[in-house]
Amino acid sequence: MALVTNTKKSTSINRWNIIFAALAALGGVCWGLQLTKGLQMTNLGVNTMWGLYIVGFMIFTGVAAGSLLFAAVPYLFKLDEFKPYTPIASYLGAVSSIVAASLFIVVDIGNPERAWLFVTSGNLTSPMFWDFLMLASYMVISIIFTRQLIQVKEGKKEEAGVKLIAWIAFAAGILVTVTSFVFCFQIARPLWNTPVQPLSFLAAALVAALSVLMILATLLNRSGYLQMPVNLLGKMGKAAAVLLCIELIIVVGEALIGLYPGGGEEYAAFSWLVFGKGAIGFWLELVALAAAILLLVKQGDAGKAGGIVAGAVIALIAIYLIKSNLLQAQLFNPLLTYAGPPVYGGTSGPYVPSLIEIGLSLGIVSLGALLMNLGLSKLKL
Repeated sequence: MALVTNTKKSTSINRWNIIFAALAALGGVCWGLQLTKGLQMTNLGVNTMWGLYIVGFMIFTGVAAGSLLFAAVPYLFKLDEFKPYTPIASYLGAVSSIVAASLFIVVDIGNPERAWLFVTSGNLTSPMFWDFLMLASYMVISIIFTRQLIQVKEGKKEEAGVKLIAWIAFAAGILVTVTSFVFCFQIARPLWNTPVQPLSFLAAALVAALSVLMILATLLNRSGYLQMPVNLLGKMGKAAAVLLCIELIIVVGEALIGLYPGGGEEYAAFSWLVFGKGAIGFWLELVALAAAILLLVKQGDAGKAGGIVAGAVIALIAIYLIKSNLLQAQLFNPLLTYAGPPVYGGTSGPYVPSLIEIGLSLGIVSLGALLMNLGLSKLKL
């Protein structure tokens, strides 16, 4: 029976490796086209200088941070039932998410060789440099944490011995708020320049991580790699639902505050988002938030893994829409506009990613998934 289970597990992992490798290769082709033809192959422009790539960076930075928190919390607050799954969460943060987040930044740069300037000419006063340091520290902390958790699982280390690195991982996960500083420190962008953004980024990070972990756990359950009880998936789903409620309050509150005066820069941006060209994305965001909350709570109570996964997928869509809509509403409604006729790439929205952007992003996500799959097959997670 064990032999049959192991064979099934190996076959499933190998099949997924081939699929992820093929999609990663497709992403490499798209990147090659973007490098040779330029960023004109994308739908980025004068107004939409940040698009799908930056949203991908935010989401996977959040997955990395949230995974660290998920791995640390059971050892700090006596949630013993989640301890068997912490090595997988830590590895997800250590390799897959950090690689994906870093690559999204690299492909967003027109000349990727300039990424080396983060090391050679880093500006200590720049929030983007702080982001670079944070990602580097996530990689180091997660690798050490993963190694120690594997040793605990093998009986080579006492659980008490991982408490220090668990506290460090917990603190590092909370510091995902640093990513929000890239946006909320921009005083010329009033939609971003608010003190609520760090809270929103932290909540979104935890939702993204929990959603990915719920999806991953369900797939691994079906493949026979592990058996996470449905009631634990339900608890994760309810935690994500609470965080989504926080995001829903923030989204609605910001919109109401921006629209209430009936004039001004924020009113113009929120009017564009709620009633104008960005309205489809905004209302889809609200629907996705509400649907994810209901599914995660109801399906968690019912103990239905399929429904919980559906809620997790919709939650990820909601987080994408929150970040994308926040970018677009501000970028398409700047405080100052260029004089004269519209310049190349100067549109009024909404922004829709090009096929090159979608293909490249799919390739990056697939590469992260491939690394995750290799870790599952080669390491004792």
